[in-house]
Amino acid sequence: MARLTAQGVAADDDAVRLLRQCAELCELNVRALQKESRLSRRTASLCFELGSQVARAAWLEAQDPASHALARDALHLARACRPLVFAA
Repeated sequence: MARLTAQGVAADDDAVRLLRQCAELCELNVRALQKESRLSRRTASLCFELGSQVARAAWLEAQDPASHALARDALHLARACRPLVFAA
């Protein structure tokens, strides 16, 4: 988010908004997992979906190494959440 705003991207831009939502949802997911909440599967599912959206937006929005790195990191995040979604 800091890189995007430093480049002049508005704080209410879709990419910044998605990143903020992703960070907030990751924090919620961590708390749910720590508490062994029954809702942790749902929060993991939302993290998976939002991480995938961030990756797609970052990959398509700009063709620079920093955006591609963000897309890669968001995809890793989504992949990390996936086993939690499909856990027995």
